[in-house]
Amino acid sequence: MSRMKAQMQTLFSVSSLANIKALLPMVFAAACLLAGCGNNRRAEIEQRRAALIHKQDSALAEAQQQLALFDQQLQQAEARYDSLSAAVEQHRRQLSATEQELRAVNQLRQRRDSLRVTCETLGAKIRYIHKRQRENR
Repeated sequence: MSRMKAQMQTLFSVSSLANIKALLPMVFAAACLLAGCGNNRRAEIEQRRAALIHKQDSALAEAQQQLALFDQQLQQAEARYDSLSAAVEQHRRQLSATEQELRAVNQLRQRRDSLRVTCETLGAKIRYIHKRQRENR
């Protein structure tokens, strides 16, 4: 032991040896803490699985809420479009449809189609989340 100490003293100056001696217990304690506190692989996998389930559940709830909102808007838009479309179609037959009426019908149809696509997309997202939940559980 003393021989190793003598070799260390020749390699390092006295002041750097004191610094190393002061740091050695801290380095050893940090190494022990890191080695002792680390989770094993199985626990990490379970934590990630639990986080995935939580993420899927929250994404599903959010998608369902959005779908309910967009579905309500779609129903309102379809009702407005149907009523306005019938009135404008009657004016067309009489050749009295105005440009504003035609524009309004076209805009309502675009809005209705956009809401349909959004609802279909959210429905597909919900189906996909359900599929993934069945696979993961």
